Amino acid sequence: MITEQSIQHLLTVVPIDEVVGDYVSLRKSGSRYKAPCPFHNEKTPSFVVSPTLGIYKCFGCQKGGNAIQFLMDIDNLSFAESARILANRYGITLEETRSIEDQDNFKEKQLHRESIQAAVDFAADYFQQQLHDTEEGASIALPYFRERGFTLETIKKWQLGYNPEGWESFTTAALDKGYKSDFLLGAGLIKERDNGSYYDLFRNRVIFPIHSVIGKVIGFGGRKMGNADNAPKYVNSPETELYKKSEVLFGVFQAKNAIKKLDKVLLCEGYTDVITMHQNGVENAVASSGTALTPGQIKLVKRFTQNVTVIYDGDAAGIKASLRGIDLLLEEDLNVRVVLLPDGEDPDSYCQQLGGEGFSRFVDQSEKTFIVFKAELLLQETDGDPLRKSDAVKEILKSVALIKDGLKRSTLLQQLAGVCQMEEVILTSELAKLLRQEKIKESQQLLNNVSQSTKEVPAEIHIQEPLTDKEQEMGFFRLMLLHGNKPALESNSLFHFLKQKIQEDDFLEFHEPFAQLLIPYFLNTEDIPDAGFFLNHENEEIARWAAGELTASHELSEAFAANLIDVSTEETQYLEVAINLLLHFKRKKIDKLINSKLLELKNPDCDMEELLLYVEFLNEQKREIAAVLGMAVSNMWIN
Repeated sequence: MITEQSIQHLLTVVPIDEVVGDYVSLRKSGSRYKAPCPFHNEKTPSFVVSPTLGIYKCFGCQKGGNAIQFLMDIDNLSFAESARILANRYGITLEETRSIEDQDNFKEKQLHRESIQAAVDFAADYFQQQLHDTEEGASIALPYFRERGFTLETIKKWQLGYNPEGWESFTTAALDKGYKSDFLLGAGLIKERDNGSYYDLFRNRVIFPIHSVIGKVIGFGGRKMGNADNAPKYVNSPETELYKKSEVLFGVFQAKNAIKKLDKVLLCEGYTDVITMHQNGVENAVASSGTALTPGQIKLVKRFTQNVTVIYDGDAAGIKASLRGIDLLLEEDLNVRVVLLPDGEDPDSYCQQLGGEGFSRFVDQSEKTFIVFKAELLLQETDGDPLRKSDAVKEILKSVALIKDGLKRSTLLQQLAGVCQMEEVILTSELAKLLRQEKIKESQQLLNNVSQSTKEVPAEIHIQEPLTDKEQEMGFFRLMLLHGNKPALESNSLFHFLKQKIQEDDFLEFHEPFAQLLIPYFLNTEDIPDAGFFLNHENEEIARWAAGELTASHELSEAFAANLIDVSTEETQYLEVAINLLLHFKRKKIDKLINSKLLELKNPDCDMEELLLYVEFLNEQKREIAAVLGMAVSNMWIN
């Protein structure tokens, strides 16, 4: 095991901002750095790195720790692996104890993962040796790479290799070297026959190693040589402890520095596309390995840049199949452009034809915003049919609605009006309907997010002062009485929606005496309130209240006006009114948390850095709620 003294020395020497900066584009903020969290999706950055303290912290998902912990979290490494990677990077010698007792302290899971990594490392070396040092590799595999235009320098840089034609060539070599079959199976390198023997997964294939962000080989892609059998042309490593296909992009380790420098990534499909582009100086290219984009891959892209250019090779069926993946990019607030290559060309062939500078120039001159590209693509298929055109436009606007920036949406609508040959005002009206639906969904998600973050606050500082706004408390019961049976998102009804939200949050207590009187009839029952029950209630006060609510015109009261909760259109927008009420309660809760944290700062023994970071995070949450409510945040405290 690594000694405690070595760990402390390592953490003293290693600059955490450099370590995190390899994975996330950090922005300087005073003495700290900020970024969108790499561990969960968020709109407002809540991930902070403090070089002074040598720690990172996300106030959204609560992940945090030192540089070693960061590598463990981001790459799913063991403690020992993370420490050794950092030590190698910064030239630090780690002292390790060698006693059996200490070795037994390693967790079984860590040992298993390290054994699988060792098997993958052996395979990478073996495949390269077979390519460069054997007659079979020289006669079969090297000519293939040469035909692709790869130089010897490129072949070695990308650690390309070859697995021989024999069924057990690699298996035999690995077992002879002492690698256990369990770990070779766990690494996805061999397969087991019915009789218990083993054979190579990548038999008779040229090998493309797949690297993690930090440069470790974690899997392989293999292309078949020859057509002697019915095996698939390409075979990839299966899912393993090291390799999660949906979270990996081919070439990201080699491309990450160029992506950050150029603030742009080129996204294509295949291994050879990426390697050829890099060889020709286009080093910000990565590949999705022939699969549709996944949220995990998009999350990986977002660590380094907001700007994505997707390169298509002209296959119409493939383009249509990938549209959903690009919508996922828009949902993550990325700037998406598209380049369509000439018929018969792919990034590999066209980059070789034009050269690196020419290819980059072509991309810059040819790329279109994804929205315009999608519009042109879908409208081509309508054949002048107005109904089909209407459906196509609605599908295009769904993508526009995913874009968070209002100015971007407005600019794109102007372009779309010309492409679709429709009046911009019509497109704007249709988009507004989609945005209203999306706003309701986002508001509900925000409620859940804020509720989760405030649950983390220690009980001793959880202030619960009586709510004084009678109209607000009674507003919930009015909504449940008048609109309780109407639908509300995934809930069966507005009644169940509000009841669930109120019961999930301990802070949403009712202190108004009359509100407490109504609780048993609304919150302690599964039945949607029946107006007749309340109109004929034996309690005259309840009966008068119900009669007043059922006959009132629901004009805007002063209390609701003060909180910008518009009930004048409640009949059709009851859900928005309900969400506004809930959000306002949440905003009050955050105000109280901020005040309590500021009071804690007066304690000389407090962790000031932690408190300041948390207050900043709470203020950002408050701004999000204010944006949804459409109101300015007053009394904002900024450190």
